[in-house]
Amino acid sequence: MPPTRRNGFVDARGRAALNAHQTTAILVWTCEALGFYLLLAPSIANARLRRGAIIAYACACAFVTCAFARATAIDPGARATDDAALYCGRCDASVGRRAKHCRDCDKCVDDFDHHCVWLNNCVGGRNYGAFLALVTSATVQIGGQTACGAWLAAWLAANGDEAKRYVNERARYAGNGVTHASLIVGVCAYVALGMGLLYVVGELFAFHATLCWRRMSTYEYIVAERAIAADARAAAIERGEDGSDIQVRTSVCRLCRLPEAYAPDREKTAPKTPKAPRAIKTKAAEPPPPSASAKERGGLFSPFKARANKSKVFTDEPDSPPPVKREEALGHFDETLQALSDARGASRKGGRK
Repeated sequence: MPPTRRNGFVDARGRAALNAHQTTAILVWTCEALGFYLLLAPSIANARLRRGAIIAYACACAFVTCAFARATAIDPGARATDDAALYCGRCDASVGRRAKHCRDCDKCVDDFDHHCVWLNNCVGGRNYGAFLALVTSATVQIGGQTACGAWLAAWLAANGDEAKRYVNERARYAGNGVTHASLIVGVCAYVALGMGLLYVVGELFAFHATLCWRRMSTYEYIVAERAIAADARAAAIERGEDGSDIQVRTSVCRLCRLPEAYAPDREKTAPKTPKAPRAIKTKAAEPPPPSASAKERGGLFSPFKARANKSKVFTDEPDSPPPVKREEALGHFDETLQALSDARGASRKGGRK
């Protein structure tokens, strides 16, 4: 079993855990950032505007770097919880209901979304916010610099003489061999690289924005698509067709049109039950006079009923019996028992005669 990795930078033994995808992403993004400072920034004629663009782009790069470091460094592994609902045999631990074991990291992840090879780390509940911030900021950054590069390439091609004078006399590019033709080639290559990155990052941003809108995770969407494919294969077999060519397909368009029958069930918070209005205490009615009949006193009361009536709160409802004092109920109970005892004794004497 491979050692459990802590995060995307460090493994369980404290050693560096960078993979090829993560290293490639860092190098490509670094080339994009250097391209802005080497090609785009020197092409801005206004000095104040050029300084402002350099500062703004530096802030954008710093934000992307912090989001990348945070999403990669956070360990999304599941932690012990009191309301654990599942048991993981590989981790030998109880985990939450939405946790899943990642085979790449060899650990359970709370609110598992997916394993990102570019971060070399799982994306779960604890680092999904940082991951979403990374994808959003990278999309804005790459989209903005690609649009600026496309505008610069169009300006260089449309204004040949003016562009040549600017490149030869006023611009300060790194190195002395930059010409009008080589600048056009470099900017076009820069724009092509930016468009490729924008397609990858932009589609990822659109996908996760749709997931947030549908209130789903990547893993839940994959499970839904597997269920759709399984149902389609079963339907094809019932029709006598070969359903082996029906495979799982995923896309932003399919996610937007995902039937609600395959969407995950979300536990809705039960609405709070409104508290019942307090019973209005009223002034106890005066007990009936001792000469009143048993029916007028509310019937024959035992000591247990009298104890319950003493603690009961009476309201103005017409069905509520009038309150009876404990002493009166006990006295009436004793009189009844005495009468029954006398009757039994009389009957026994009569039988003996």
